[in-house]
Amino acid sequence: NRTLGEGIARLLSNQLLAGRIEEQKRLLAQSEIKLLQAQINPHFLFNALNTLAAVIRRDPESARQLVQYLSMFFRKSLKRMGNDATLKDEIEHVDAYLHIELARFADRLNVRFVVPPELLELRLPAFTLQPIVENAIKYGISQMLEAGTIVVSAQRAGGVLSVVVEDSAGLYQPKPDSDGLGMSLVDRRIKLRYGAEFGLQVTCQPDCWTRVAIRLPIEE
Repeated sequence: NRTLGEGIARLLSNQLLAGRIEEQKRLLAQSEIKLLQAQINPHFLFNALNTLAAVIRRDPESARQLVQYLSMFFRKSLKRMGNDATLKDEIEHVDAYLHIELARFADRLNVRFVVPPELLELRLPAFTLQPIVENAIKYGISQMLEAGTIVVSAQRAGGVLSVVVEDSAGLYQPKPDSDGLGMSLVDRRIKLRYGAEFGLQVTCQPDCWTRVAIRLPIEE
């Protein structure tokens, strides 16, 4: 009886511990999403409003569209409470962000999306793509004197989804703890969820291009 009782006690204890671990993981995921939400750069909003003020004077219709993109960007940023999103959701979020940046950079920024339609419903952690694109502009394109290009592409190789953000600046310089809090969080969230073989891979051809590849297993 004592052995049986001890066995049941251990089983219940393990179940309680497992439940607490899962709850802590859930809370950690939620806190990291809130931290990514808080990473919306105040300078981005400041620059967007200044751009809007300038556009209103010369092109009221473009200003109206810009307000809609700004509204969509913050709505998608602030109302995402779940841990997951579809690739389509992530691209729409990035697209709204890029339209605002296109208005600010005028002819200095070109953007292309190369994403097969059959991949749009694949799921990935929310707030995966926008921090990478923001870094490409902030530390890449905005530092160039000439026009720059950002290409967002996706492909499927077996059971792995690879989403690549490439900029034409080629200014990436790896330094410890300097890749940006947003990128670090994205990489860590993917590794914790799927394993060390997944996450971000950064390659750079100086003064030519920087590619950030987001690798994660496919979840239909």
